[in-house]
Amino acid sequence: MTILDWVHNHNSDNNHMVKKLAGKVQLMPADGMDLMRAKKTVWQRMIVGVMEEMEESVYRFNTVLGINAKTEKKYNKCMKQFFGGSGKGNINSHSHPKIEKGHPAWNYLAEKNQLDIELYEMVLELFEQQRDLIDSYARAPLP
Repeated sequence: MTILDWVHNHNSDNNHMVKKLAGKVQLMPADGMDLMRAKKTVWQRMIVGVMEEMEESVYRFNTVLGINAKTEKKYNKCMKQFFGGSGKGNINSHSHPKIEKGHPAWNYLAEKNQLDIELYEMVLELFEQQRDLIDSYARAPLP
């Protein structure tokens, strides 16, 4: 099955993250109010991470949760396993064909998932804004 076949014939849902955060279920339509609810939920309740900065994201989650080499015996082994250094590469990687912006499948999915794209753009902004907050957690003494 090609990506275009999947996009046009098998992808029956859209704006999945907005709907999930707004309390809607699959196949229910999402609207601007749902996007506002989703943004508010993320903004007020979440430390965000992004795939493009996976190592930084995991570092942030670990920092907020108080997980580090001093608190967890398996910390270094786990980090090496996921981010390299073990000789195996990144085991948290899956190869998928890259669909570039402008490709018909990308355009179609972007159109059908516009609310999720807006949510993602807000998450990218929040990711940058949370940098100082995370750094303050990292500087705080462990209990």
